[in-house]
Amino acid sequence: MKKMAVVKLIIAVMVLITIVFSMSIIKVLGENKLTQDNAEKRALEFAEAVNYSYKDPKKIYAFLSSDFKDNMTEEEFVKAFKKERSYPYLTPLYINFSSVELSEDMTEGEAIYSQAARLPGMIYQIELVFENNNYYIYDFEDFLDGSYLEKFENLTYSLDSYFDFKK
Repeated sequence: MKKMAVVKLIIAVMVLITIVFSMSIIKVLGENKLTQDNAEKRALEFAEAVNYSYKDPKKIYAFLSSDFKDNMTEEEFVKAFKKERSYPYLTPLYINFSSVELSEDMTEGEAIYSQAARLPGMIYQIELVFENNNYYIYDFEDFLDGSYLEKFENLTYSLDSYFDFKK
């Protein structure tokens, strides 16, 4: 009698595992995201994250490619992003989606944005890569090697130019 209950329990667990596994396969394989429309959608979502979620850089990090993430942790990215954004006038970063250009096999490409800046016509181009059934961004390369910090070394801004402290 106990053996029958154990067998029924094992069968129920196996059925449940099969259903969950099947649902996850259908979810992953069911929708082909290797499309121009999806690339444009992801590029637009990235722009929205950069423009409106800059106070929460983790949302931006979620769009970054696995290659980028292999070289910089989320914590390191958040720290670098906050430092870089501490002087936003040095690098204006409000981007307006313009277009996506994909390779023939659609696995890589470039997202093109106009950059809201003091100089009209500034273009912001970033690499797109298809991985894990979606498009991801390869951007912020200067965070990886720390070169973004160089712009802070030569700041000429001083309150002396606005106030006469000698009075």
